[in-house]
Amino acid sequence: MSESASRERKDPSSLEDVGETIKRESREIAGEAKTAAYRMACDQRDALADYVAALADAAKRGADELESSGYAGSAAAVKRTAGEVGDLVERLQRREPGEFWEDIEDFARDHPVAMFGAGFALAFGLTRFMKSAAHPAPQTARDAQDNPQVNPGVGATPPVAGQ
Repeated sequence: MSESASRERKDPSSLEDVGETIKRESREIAGEAKTAAYRMACDQRDALADYVAALADAAKRGADELESSGYAGSAAAVKRTAGEVGDLVERLQRREPGEFWEDIEDFARDHPVAMFGAGFALAFGLTRFMKSAAHPAPQTARDAQDNPQVNPGVGATPPVAGQ
C-alpha cells in the first residue's frame, strides 16, 4: 500500500477530530460568553435598582420637605409613589434579569403617574449628565484661547466671515 493511500485513510479521522475539537471549543466559548452576559445583566440590574432606590429616597426626602412646608396632601402622594417605586426595586432585585421587564410593564400599567415621575427624573438626570459631559472646563488659559466655545463670552471673539 502506498504512503498517499494511508494518508487518505488518516485524513478523514483527523478532520473529524479537528471538527469535534472546534465544536467542543465553540460550545465552551459560547458558554463563557453566556455566563459573562448573565453577570453583566445582573450587574446592570443591580445598578438600575440602586439608581431607582436613590430616586425613591430623594422623593421621600422631598415629601418630608413638602410636609414641613404645609403641603401634607402633596407630601402623602409623593410618599405613596416613592413607596411603590421602592417596592418595584425590591422585586427587581429578586428576579432574574430577563424577567424584570415584565415587572416594569406591570408596574407601568398599575402606576402610570409613578412611571411618568420616574421617567421625568431619569430624563432630568440624564440631561444634567449630558450637559456636564458636553463641555469640559479648559485645563489652562491657552486651552481657553484655542477653544473659545468651551466658555463663551470669556475671552471669546466672534468668528470672522470667510475664515
